[in-house]
Amino acid sequence: MRNKGFTIMELLISLPLFGMIIILIFSVTSSNMRTINNLDKDVELQQQAQFIFGFMEEKIIESTGVIYLEDMKGFQKHNTKDKVYLKKIIFKNLPVGRDYPHRKDKGYIFLLSKDPECNYFNLKYGVGVMGGASDEVGNYIESMEAEPIPADKNFNEADGIFLRINFLLDGYASSFESSFYYRNAGGRV
Repeated sequence: MRNKGFTIMELLISLPLFGMIIILIFSVTSSNMRTINNLDKDVELQQQAQFIFGFMEEKIIESTGVIYLEDMKGFQKHNTKDKVYLKKIIFKNLPVGRDYPHRKDKGYIFLLSKDPECNYFNLKYGVGVMGGASDEVGNYIESMEAEPIPADKNFNEADGIFLRINFLLDGYASSFESSFYYRNAGGRV
């Protein structure tokens, strides 16, 4: 006579083995999902950094230098050599057609603005030598650091600027940095 079932012994041996296989599959899948999620965040932050630096590059290199720099505590720091955690920076440019004194000065304003719904800053942009900025350039910014180039000059006398942007997206942090030299530093006004 043939039995068409499992014995208790077979069940007692197979159930723990089956459970271990399920746990192993779950842990591998969970690990892969975390890795994919972190890669998605890394790609997003790389794209943010690439866009921000690309946008800022043209404006910075055509500048004569920094005319205003404010740190996160609200102190003006453009007359220092210190590394600064930026809140606001204004790059001064030569007036269009500088041989014409009636034309207005031109500058580029970059301002970190706290996102009210999230735990990060948005980088905003504006045109002028004073005032604020309203056009959003990037987000997920935890902080932005600046240092003059060379390090022995104040920001308003420097030949360039080193920038580091620290990003934070859902607990995933990443930093990107770049150096820019002012093309018109010799023509400071």
